[in-house]
Amino acid sequence: MKSNHFALIMAGGQGTRFWPWSTAERPKQFLAVVGKQPLITQTYRRLRRFIPAENIFIIADRRYLPAVQECLPGFPRRNYIAEPAPRNTAPALIQANIVLSRIDPAANLLVVPADHHIADEKAFARQLTSALRHADNRCVITAGIKPSEPHTGYGYIHFSEREHKGEFFPVKQFKEKPDHKTASDYLEKGTFYWNSGMFVYKMAFFKDFLKKYAPYYGRQYDKLERSHGQPGRFAKIYKAITPESIDYVLMEKLKQAVMFKAEFAWNDVGSWTSVYEMNEKDPEKNVCRGRTIAVDTRNSLLFSCGRKPLAVIGLERVAVIDTENGILVAPIDKLQQVKRVIDILKKKKN
Repeated sequence: MKSNHFALIMAGGQGTRFWPWSTAERPKQFLAVVGKQPLITQTYRRLRRFIPAENIFIIADRRYLPAVQECLPGFPRRNYIAEPAPRNTAPALIQANIVLSRIDPAANLLVVPADHHIADEKAFARQLTSALRHADNRCVITAGIKPSEPHTGYGYIHFSEREHKGEFFPVKQFKEKPDHKTASDYLEKGTFYWNSGMFVYKMAFFKDFLKKYAPYYGRQYDKLERSHGQPGRFAKIYKAITPESIDYVLMEKLKQAVMFKAEFAWNDVGSWTSVYEMNEKDPEKNVCRGRTIAVDTRNSLLFSCGRKPLAVIGLERVAVIDTENGILVAPIDKLQQVKRVIDILKKKKN
């Protein structure tokens, strides 16, 4: 791999859908949600297959540095980019572009979330290595995931099947999360893939694209670049930027977006349901973590972080989750509603 190929792990997410295990102080990327290692550890080791350690960077809130160093012993402080404040992915990628361009302005960059799960790491390494090479062609590349169901929780990528350069297909449009009927139509047509949230681009082109397609953020880029080396001024400008995702700011408008069809299994590990679906099950189809006892219980998730035993009797398709931060009991198919609990707790604090 060329030495000027960089990787950036976005690790600033709050992980609210994994309450009561995940908290703002320790979000899901720092937890062993799937398997025995924290998700960020799995992400970093996956990247090490084809990116040198010195070229792997992490961007997140400053308060998460101790958690990163706990999950990745020996991770160098110089490779940690501390956001002055949470401002979503567009400002975060602007900050990263400014910092990393000072190291090598001609570098190509792979951006990945810290909290996704990839099953076939060899295929991931092969396809993303190819994407990093292709980034010299003045484009932004993303991985499209072939949908297995009409999922309404993912954004979609509409691509052109006929026009392509090797494995890279022109993107016609990025679509917001659809309703069930629209998602079913997408599935039937076959030219709509799930948006994986991964991006590959040459950093010099990224700056040009922002100036052309998102003038407001292009101006913020210039302001931040001029204030680099002045931490106080940089933070003040950064905190004043309108928070927004890079999908909305750039990808939905970009004419130079291309997609490759991922040959690896992917999951965004978006809720407790993913914990149930992706972890090893006992003969009764239960996922049991910690000191748990399942009696006449099937197709359920039993999760305990405490020393005291957690017992469930005579239930089916239920989640019982016990941590020091709280207890959650819900049917498996209602776990997406955890966000409502967070909203209620926030209101009670106020």
